[in-house]
Amino acid sequence: MQMNVGQVIELAREWVEIYGSKIPGFCGAHLMGGLNFSPKDSPFPSYRDVDLNILLRDGDGWDVHDLSYKGLILEYGSVNIEAYKSAEIVLSDPRLASNLAVNSILSDPMGILASLHKTVALEYPHRKWVLARCDSAKSAAKDSLNELSQSSSPIYGFSNLGLLIFDLSGLIAIAGLKPPTNRRSLVLAKEVLETWGQTDLHEEILKVYGSAPFSKPEVEAYLPICAIAFDKAVEVKQTAVPYGYKLHSHVKPYFIDGAKEMIDEGHHREALIWIAAGILISTNAILVDAQEDEKPMFLANAYQLLSDIQLITPEDIESRIQQARALTDHVFKIADTIVSQNSEIME
Repeated sequence: MQMNVGQVIELAREWVEIYGSKIPGFCGAHLMGGLNFSPKDSPFPSYRDVDLNILLRDGDGWDVHDLSYKGLILEYGSVNIEAYKSAEIVLSDPRLASNLAVNSILSDPMGILASLHKTVALEYPHRKWVLARCDSAKSAAKDSLNELSQSSSPIYGFSNLGLLIFDLSGLIAIAGLKPPTNRRSLVLAKEVLETWGQTDLHEEILKVYGSAPFSKPEVEAYLPICAIAFDKAVEVKQTAVPYGYKLHSHVKPYFIDGAKEMIDEGHHREALIWIAAGILISTNAILVDAQEDEKPMFLANAYQLLSDIQLITPEDIESRIQQARALTDHVFKIADTIVSQNSEIME
């Protein structure tokens, strides 16, 4: 039986009470992501994940964990309480601000989150803080662009290109006063850009990423490739790899069914970035930990994707880097324009 959003939130609260609160240094917990902005009686598909943050007194940065709890794909970030030191810090953080502008609190034994929520809810739409969040998003995009510029191989370049596209999509959402998202980031960016008459920019983003010319069947053909690679990565993974915390069998629907959802909605080109992320994360783990005779097939599949996306030769990489630089400048300018004209933003 499918649960609704309200039931899922209560299960998340239960997990925090039973398990999360026992993590050493626990100071509180709150929801992150789409649950905060969904009606309580709306259905919650089992392939969606439940994101939350655990505040820790002695946390080490932002450490992410995935687990299964009573049918939920639950992902929690262990976050140092310094990230919540003041409302000003939270209001400037694109990851936190929108989630604390609403009542996302699951546990607050020290009253930290209630106090922050009160201020953040009032100040969130003010221009000063929107600009601060945009600056933070721009900084992340510049870092991703720099990593892309140093790419030494097609796979490394494609991974960094994907991160840049996620960053730029997030910036567009922030400028439109929308909460950023991960899996559906390109869909949300499209919706914001359509609102502001900037559909050409969305096409430009898809073109630079490489998914613009893909048909629905061409994207769908990569779903079983992603699924097979994911299964093998889960089977062999022993060594830590980037985003390896996603490599658990219960997370597979998050990639496969989550991508199907977008494809069925007509967003197949936007879904490719998510399918590609699953393939690249999985292939990375396979190349590190699988038997030598198992690696060639998965590497060949990854390179087929690179070929289809036209990012295979050194010349391809250099050309895409130049396109990405121009795209970044364009997105920055459009984001500034949206902020300057957005009537929902308060002075």
